[in-house]
Amino acid sequence: MQLIKTTGYVTLLASGLLSAQSHAQTDQAWDFNFHGTVNTHAVYVSCDDSGDSVAGNALLCSGDDATSVSNGYSPASFQFSAATRRNGFDINAVLAIEPGTTDNSAFNGNGDNRAYRAFFTVGNNEFGILKAGRDYGIFGLDVVLEDMALGGVGATASIRSPLNTSLGAAGYGYIFSDRLSQITYSKSFNNGIHADIGVFQALDSVSFGGNGYVGDSGSKRPGVHGRLKYKFSNGYISSSFYNQTVDTVNNDYSARGIDLTAALQFDDTRLAVSAFDASGLGYYGLLIDSADVTGIPRDSSGWFTQITHKLGETKLGFNYGISKVDLAGVDTLIQVKQQTKASIGIYHTLWEIFTLSGELSSMEAENHQGGTIKNEAISVGVAVSF
Repeated sequence: MQLIKTTGYVTLLASGLLSAQSHAQTDQAWDFNFHGTVNTHAVYVSCDDSGDSVAGNALLCSGDDATSVSNGYSPASFQFSAATRRNGFDINAVLAIEPGTTDNSAFNGNGDNRAYRAFFTVGNNEFGILKAGRDYGIFGLDVVLEDMALGGVGATASIRSPLNTSLGAAGYGYIFSDRLSQITYSKSFNNGIHADIGVFQALDSVSFGGNGYVGDSGSKRPGVHGRLKYKFSNGYISSSFYNQTVDTVNNDYSARGIDLTAALQFDDTRLAVSAFDASGLGYYGLLIDSADVTGIPRDSSGWFTQITHKLGETKLGFNYGISKVDLAGVDTLIQVKQQTKASIGIYHTLWEIFTLSGELSSMEAENHQGGTIKNEAISVGVAVSF
């Protein structure tokens, strides 16, 4: 419930992911629902003026300081759902339209026109749940939901041309779990174990930093993702994986990733930690700058940690993360070696529907020669959930 009070977007995302657990009031009847969230943040960034260059860094700014008035980590979201129960099975259909409040042409499918989820679920507690359609993938999802920046901004990606997401801590300790066209089966067991396994449409490689491989993945076979999660009284531990084939002009390779995430709740204090290891998968988004320009996959890894504490309707938090990237193929020494971020934030819920937020973040990207780009950011924002 604490996450629900912090940001309505977590509620929307979780409700979509767990939609098959909702029930129509009576067999054969349809229940319809509509809810959503809108947020806007004023952001100021002190950009780097060192003159250093970090190739492959698409997140930080150099030169003059910059500002934006835009959505934060969470885009706007308007979610429509319908639920019914037939022969003991719960059936749910969800359409979530998730545009940003600023012009977007680079992330989440090259524009807001693809920033949506549309899927249905069918199942029950005994059978499990089958999901089909476009929804967030399994790999990396648990750490995304833990990131306190869902109620704020986090990292200020592309501050001069804001996207429909600021990326939170993606690229600084974890890889963002994007929307995937998928067929996924999920099952919860009485001993606290939950399992997911599914196939998805393989993603094409794109470059956000300007020096990564761009091309059709070939779609020779669907990708595979899965998760094993153990829930206990005051937390959980989970591990998820991602695997797909990428067909480049020089060779085929397997884009793979695995992560481990854990969270513990102690009264009003929550701790979360996560780590990942990947090859040819990217370091801030799936299949983004995941290989050098010739198609040789880059290895990446990282870890993320966070602590939050609730004081009534106010949540205080601190998180830190680091992502590392190895050289591959024709990469030069100015290629990004690692990215780090530290953030502190305060999030206050008003009247159960408004969230007021303020954050301070320090971000750094380092190349393999030791050159660095540093940014400091401050943001204040407001979100409404309905």
